[in-house]
Amino acid sequence: MDHRLKAYLLSLLLVAGSLFLLQFRGLNLGLDFTGGYVVEVAPAKPVDEETVKRLLKEAGVEGFLVQETKEGHILVKVRLDQPVEKVKEVLLKALEGAKLVRFEMIGAVFSQELKKKAIYALLTALILITLYLGFRFKPLWALTALLALFHDVVVTLGAYSLTYKEVNLEVMGALLTVAGYSVTDTVVVFDRIRENLRLRPATPFKDVVNLSINETLSRTLMTSITTFSVALVLYLFGGEMLSNIAFAFLVGIVVGTYSSIFVASALLLDLGRLFKREKGEAVKAS
Repeated sequence: MDHRLKAYLLSLLLVAGSLFLLQFRGLNLGLDFTGGYVVEVAPAKPVDEETVKRLLKEAGVEGFLVQETKEGHILVKVRLDQPVEKVKEVLLKALEGAKLVRFEMIGAVFSQELKKKAIYALLTALILITLYLGFRFKPLWALTALLALFHDVVVTLGAYSLTYKEVNLEVMGALLTVAGYSVTDTVVVFDRIRENLRLRPATPFKDVVNLSINETLSRTLMTSITTFSVALVLYLFGGEMLSNIAFAFLVGIVVGTYSSIFVASALLLDLGRLFKREKGEAVKAS
């Protein structure tokens, strides 16, 4: 807790920088949210995704996503502003004997509906998390955990804006997972703080917080390292789609672990002192 001012400064820079990027650079929204075309072909012989990507780039096509289906078909999703006829031409000519299986457009109206549903899903998750925290802890504790959650989600979105990686429905699902991971980490620390307050009622709150963080530190780090390792493997070897999702996990795990150790508990201490100053104790658990 002695270094919490440094943690506050770092978090302030991360959140402010992320909000700045989101405002002025924005997010690279995927076809789910912007609309586009889907072209699926069945090649006569197996072809890898990298070859298809190279052919499309050489043809001047940008903003596309290439996937291989379980049937061995090549599925290409491309934005509305790209020459879709050229995509079809490249696929059918370059992949000898390839047959067109599917060609359809994802309309803007449908994309806007998906965007609304994604936002509603995120808001619903936040409301449910708020209710859960409010039921489990006193309001001040719940507020602190929510601030840490806001910190983690905003910084993760800021990382997507900085790298301009595509944000699609799968990434939104990953963000919800990151939110749940962040809350779980914070709740583990808060539970230990509450338990230690009951066992050591005469101990200053700052010392109880430090003790609780130390007692949960090994669990937090081991869980984070294990999960991070799995996400890293997905990012490196999972292909374009999985690596894009894994990026959210990588950033979210690092930021969530940092916030649960350095931000959430520090906020609980300082907000408690601000609202309930009494003989050096900040706040008592319910």
